[in-house]
Amino acid sequence: MVCRVYDGVCMANASTTLQVRLPVKLRDEASATLEEMGLDLPTAIRLYLTKVVRTRRIPFELEANPVVETVEAIEVDETLQGRMDRIGTAWKKAGKKR
Repeated sequence: MVCRVYDGVCMANASTTLQVRLPVKLRDEASATLEEMGLDLPTAIRLYLTKVVRTRRIPFELEANPVVETVEAIEVDETLQGRMDRIGTAWKKAGKKR
């Protein structure tokens, strides 16, 4: 094992504390589930972070539900897009005249 030394401390052996706020129920349910697997919560977090570092990705898929938006139909000329379209057309015409 390679050990980088900073200020006389081998960084491979250095550790820090990570505090995470989460609902008590989630913590208790996760702890109980992990205990069934023979793990405690800190070990599971270390496993997760080690996997992130080694694979350089989140070790599961992330996705969001699609956003569905309803928009009232209005006259094109009354919309900002209609005005922008007219300006774009005018610019194109002006560019062709040069």
